[in-house]
Amino acid sequence: MQIPKKLLSTNSKIEKSLKEYEFYIATILQLLPSKYLCVNYKECIKNCLAFKGMAKVYPSVIKSRKAKSDYFRANPELFIEHLKKEIKLQYKRAIKKHKKSVVRLNGFTDIDYSKHGIFELYPETQFYDYSADYKKVLNNKHNNLHYTFSYKGNNLLECVDLLKRGVNIAVIDIPENQFFNDWQVNHIEGDKHDFRFLDQKNSIVWLSEKV
Repeated sequence: MQIPKKLLSTNSKIEKSLKEYEFYIATILQLLPSKYLCVNYKECIKNCLAFKGMAKVYPSVIKSRKAKSDYFRANPELFIEHLKKEIKLQYKRAIKKHKKSVVRLNGFTDIDYSKHGIFELYPETQFYDYSADYKKVLNNKHNNLHYTFSYKGNNLLECVDLLKRGVNIAVIDIPENQFFNDWQVNHIEGDKHDFRFLDQKNSIVWLSEKV
């Protein structure tokens, strides 16, 4: 197994967000999804963004994401230590530039990184993620970790419960999901940027369907 030199990267959504909010330095960790790394995998994989966009054009994109996934599964301890070093370096760069460090750890996966002490180790870094893991989102106690819960078509009751608790939910803007328009909560156009930790609580975040 070849160990990737760098784990954290960027993408078009991150770059778009940074143009909107120049105060931040942000990166994302993009592993290739699998049943071992995702929650609600059977529902998610049908429309997973990991296989769309640039990944459809450049095989090297999929290859890079797979290498990171293989690294995580083969040696999770070494992977986490590698990841922590990159987060620390990014934080230092942000401090030098008088900016705030932001990291999204699950670009296409739903790994519970709270088991590895990352959020306690870097309290000044803002972490955020989308997740379909109800228990993980419900039990989040980290002030520097923001979750937006993902509607997957089979978890409506969980969405209702979390929304009542102030957790925002992300919904793909397709015809079968339009019933959410009738919900008397805040509605946010999620494609404007990806920094979900800036969203107003008790909101539905609408995301366009990607091809």
